[in-house]
Amino acid sequence: MRDGTINAAEKTDLRYDEAIEVLESIIKRDETNAAPRKRRVAILKARGRIPEAIKELTEYLKRFMSDQEAWHELCDLYLQEQEYSKAAYCMEELILHNPHSHLIYQRYAEIKYSQGGFDNMELAKAYFCQAVKLNPNNIRALYGLLLTTNNIATSPKCPASKKKEAMKLSEWASKQIEKQYESKVSNEDVKNVERLLGQLQLEA
Repeated sequence: MRDGTINAAEKTDLRYDEAIEVLESIIKRDETNAAPRKRRVAILKARGRIPEAIKELTEYLKRFMSDQEAWHELCDLYLQEQEYSKAAYCMEELILHNPHSHLIYQRYAEIKYSQGGFDNMELAKAYFCQAVKLNPNNIRALYGLLLTTNNIATSPKCPASKKKEAMKLSEWASKQIEKQYESKVSNEDVKNVERLLGQLQLEA
């Protein structure tokens, strides 16, 4: 059984190697063809060779800078490696390409939140706000805004003026979340949500 597993793995690697050779020959014939380059990245990713996939995709984006799907993919790869600042850069590029997508603003805010630190929390707050402005029904962005403003208000680096602003935003986000659930779920579920939000809510 073990030999069979090893043989299967070796066969898979061999097929990947053969596929890469074919893709490289296609690229040599036509360097403007994006598809084989992206397939090569997919193979490296499938083999768990993430640093190589990142390098390959970075080179790809030097030629095809407007490929939004590739920027999303590169962001995912950086997040797998916990390289948050580089993942954030990918999202900044996507914001330039698509400044009206609430999901891109939301994801950028989530990355800044994951980076931590007061300055990143301030950025996360601003971008969660923009996501909600573009789509008031974005419940994930509202939760992100609630958590971020709570984090800001409890930070020892937060001045009194910003703490007051953060608490107001936290309260507003909490109310918006309650409204979302009131329109979609039962009364009992709403009460459960209110209890959870109450636990998150900052003391005045």
